[in-house]
Amino acid sequence: MVTCYPQMSPGTINRLLKLGKIYHRLLETIGNRQCYLVGGALRDILLNREPQDFDFAVSGSGIEFAREFAREIRGKLVILSESDDEARVVYRKKIIFDFNGLGNADIESDLRRRDFTINALAWRLPDGNTIIDPFNGISDLKNGVIRPVADNSLARDPLRLLRAFRLALELEFLVEPAVFQQGQRISLTGTAPERIGSEFMRILTAPAGVKYLEKLAFLGKLQEIMPELIPLLADVELFQHTLRTCYKVEDLLKNPAFFARFPQEWEEYFNQQPSRRPLLKLAALLHDVAKPHTRFTNVDGETHFYGHDNLGARLAVKIGCERLRLSRIQVKVLRTLVKEHMRLHLLATAPEISDRAIRRFFRDLGSEALGLMVLCYADGWATAGRTIHLEDTITRMINQHRAETAKKQIKRLVTGDDLIQLGMKPGPVFKVILQELEDLQVEGKITSREEGLEYLKNFLLKTNE
Repeated sequence: MVTCYPQMSPGTINRLLKLGKIYHRLLETIGNRQCYLVGGALRDILLNREPQDFDFAVSGSGIEFAREFAREIRGKLVILSESDDEARVVYRKKIIFDFNGLGNADIESDLRRRDFTINALAWRLPDGNTIIDPFNGISDLKNGVIRPVADNSLARDPLRLLRAFRLALELEFLVEPAVFQQGQRISLTGTAPERIGSEFMRILTAPAGVKYLEKLAFLGKLQEIMPELIPLLADVELFQHTLRTCYKVEDLLKNPAFFARFPQEWEEYFNQQPSRRPLLKLAALLHDVAKPHTRFTNVDGETHFYGHDNLGARLAVKIGCERLRLSRIQVKVLRTLVKEHMRLHLLATAPEISDRAIRRFFRDLGSEALGLMVLCYADGWATAGRTIHLEDTITRMINQHRAETAKKQIKRLVTGDDLIQLGMKPGPVFKVILQELEDLQVEGKITSREEGLEYLKNFLLKTNE
């Protein structure tokens, strides 16, 4: 079917592509060849969204076309697949052009192998005035539906299951039952981890992404992505608690509620690193991943999970590195959140919390302190449905941290040089001793260098005894 779109004039396309002179270089490269704008860029233009990258199908060789175009614009050529005749041109590290060769085939043959109908659209450059739409993709665009092009669309590339969920979230579309039906018949075990990780994190980035984690688990695909989750998913109670925690984190990210009283800390935490939002959801998914391995029931029938935080952190690192191919910084954040997720619960249920314990919490957690508070809050809500003890503790902790941060940075009364003059050899113990002396300064127990040295001498005498 060919649907007329009169507004798709060359001038309009150029304006929407926002390519300026590059568009004219593209036209010069085309020459007598057929070239079509296809896929997501055309879909986004029809939805009045700014394209993120540009896909083209060209007659003859896609790689040779890309090579010529790269020379024209002085872009970087990347061969994506010689067997599929696909290449990429990157312009100034930010604009991406992908080219696929049609050979002697027609454009409809190319569209037939694409994933979803809303991506199986084409517009011929330079002067086409119609949208080529053999699978009623424009109708699905208007109706907000994600529908596979063919009965084997997902079998051709199982990653398309994750892509369907991600597109549905980003476009606010519905996923057709055919996607789930095909999803049950595929396996993700042979898909490259970096491809899975990219789509998975984009799903978690979406404001309502957690519901698709649940759908992936129902289809048996979450277990394929992260085999480490299989024991937890088999435990109905644990899995339901995990889902409640994930949903609560997601709810807090959309509506901070209690955390709205700390706007500065909230904005600083999430603005410094945008990936913290999906990482918090991932941490919620993994925070109890080791509980099935550490379950212990004592003689009184009480069940405990000693060490599940430490083992869980190791499993989270494996998942982040091997299953999702996250960056080192992202893996470090994930490890910290999972490893420390019991810490705030222990503080909130302690008979008394000292100022020093609070100070140590912020010192140890560093920039991840607020994120851990959000995770613990969601975990506490998912466990007991009440959070007043956590709210009181968090409020006191943040208020104390604010007050101490507002003070001018104190100048240490005793330094490392003083320790050396007392005959100590530099080493890791210096940090421990100097931090202890700094805490005593903040608490007002040491007010001069002389008092600090006296305390230190007494400390060393007791240690030598």
